[in-house]
Amino acid sequence: MQKGSFSLTTFFRIFYVRLLGFCFLYFSQVAGKSECPVQLNQKSVVVRYGGSVAVNCSASVPHKGMGWEASEGAVTMTRDSLITWRVSNLIEWDIQPFCYINHEKQCQVELPVTIYKTPDSVSISIVNHRGPMIEGKQYELQCDVHDVAPVQNLTVKWYKGQTLLNQTTFTENSKTPLNIVTTLLIRPDRADDGAQYRCEAELELGAEGPQPPPKETSDPLNITVYFKPIINETKLPSIVPVFRGYPEVLVCEAEGNPKPTISWSLGSNVIVYNETLTISESTPEYVYCDANNSVGRTIRQVNVSIQDISISTVNHRGPMIAGKCYELQCFIRNVAPFKIVDVRWYKLNQINVTDTIKTPANLTYKVCPDRADDGAQFWCEAELEAEGPHRSTVSSEHLSITVHFKPIINETKLPSIVPVFRGYPEVLVCEAEGNPKPTISWSLGSNVIVYNETLTISESTPEYVYCDANNSAGRTIRQIKVVLKEDYLPLIAGLIAVTVAFISVIFIFIYCIYYKTAKMGRYSLKDAKPSVQNGNIAQNGKHSPIPMKKLSQSNILA
Repeated sequence: MQKGSFSLTTFFRIFYVRLLGFCFLYFSQVAGKSECPVQLNQKSVVVRYGGSVAVNCSASVPHKGMGWEASEGAVTMTRDSLITWRVSNLIEWDIQPFCYINHEKQCQVELPVTIYKTPDSVSISIVNHRGPMIEGKQYELQCDVHDVAPVQNLTVKWYKGQTLLNQTTFTENSKTPLNIVTTLLIRPDRADDGAQYRCEAELELGAEGPQPPPKETSDPLNITVYFKPIINETKLPSIVPVFRGYPEVLVCEAEGNPKPTISWSLGSNVIVYNETLTISESTPEYVYCDANNSVGRTIRQVNVSIQDISISTVNHRGPMIAGKCYELQCFIRNVAPFKIVDVRWYKLNQINVTDTIKTPANLTYKVCPDRADDGAQFWCEAELEAEGPHRSTVSSEHLSITVHFKPIINETKLPSIVPVFRGYPEVLVCEAEGNPKPTISWSLGSNVIVYNETLTISESTPEYVYCDANNSAGRTIRQIKVVLKEDYLPLIAGLIAVTVAFISVIFIFIYCIYYKTAKMGRYSLKDAKPSVQNGNIAQNGKHSPIPMKKLSQSNILA
């Protein structure tokens, strides 16, 4: 027992000695690296060139003297504990002030100073180029930033309109102002015609600097982009059918910068300078539209296809209306010496199913399109017979029809009755299919119209709202009844809580009665003898003295 105690005591002594040695070594190293006992109220300062600055230096210990050393605003040594370095017009770029103190020995704390200067000017120009640019060629933009400092905090940003294109930072470590030149390569296209480029010089001086960071922006550089003509192929298809006796007018429109000159070539040495050209069965099989400007030229070949059969609508142009009936007519001309034996009508709808509508010797056909016929193609085919057994079949070009139909509102997404719980807004969505695309609006009563596909409703919304889907073919209105519902969940939860509390009170009351009854004394009559001292009890109508013994708590529990 004593041997064990001696070993434990020896262990603690060794541990204590080592701990003291470690603490002595640690505090010796900390004391050797102690900081200078002065504090600056700012760790660093950022000052505009020619601006004012004031920084306090305070001592936390008694001293023999302290002061500020600086090429401007120096403070001679004093016994005060708070001194201020102050300069009202700071113009020395390389200033390096420090606060010193004579304590046990002299020490000092330097104050980093950043002096900044915004540029005298920022300008943008095109390098070695004047005038309009040519689409697809590369050009160099130059940004000149004059007399800015410090350059290492400068960022030059390039913009086209409001879009940031590029930004450049600099690694030069210079405190004095410099002139900076940076460039950007661009390759403009026709969409850039009239675009504005600019460059922006921004000094990012950190948290101590001004917020937002100071910046200077160049005047915008407006560019003009020249590009070769592009002929509108929609208005000038590559194949144009011409029916005999029915001249057609070709229109050659071209976009270009500068505006192109339009001409037509109808063969050797036949040039027509005009945007339009009237063609007929006497026109050469191929004609050429030539769009030319200073950048280049574009030529489009047009095949003039002479037709002897054609299809068209009777007394109607433009889109058809679903549910209305129209008459198609098949023109057959110059078919002699043939005679018309049969005329067949065909419809090719969007799902590529061909219906044959055979109507012998009838050159007109009645069509009543529905919405499924939008984009369907009709054409007629004539079977011709000459003298003898020879027969020939000719087909017209396809006539593509556009069918406009009134809107159909999606009733799945917009039921006729919508419940709304008080305090819980709902969003109604009104989607409608139609051609042209319908305009959706909501009516919330007299003169209250909301133009949107969605409508947020709440308890304040009228009982009836109406979705109106409208286009040029008609309009569809759907009535929605807004049914206000009360949220009974909080009430039900409250009733349940009251019920639980009431049941709990009853349970506690019953338990208390039972517990009180169980606590009262009880008596045993087993083997009792009559005794005057213990009183008498009645047995079979007679008084017989029976001794009673009071049971203890342990007997009751047993």
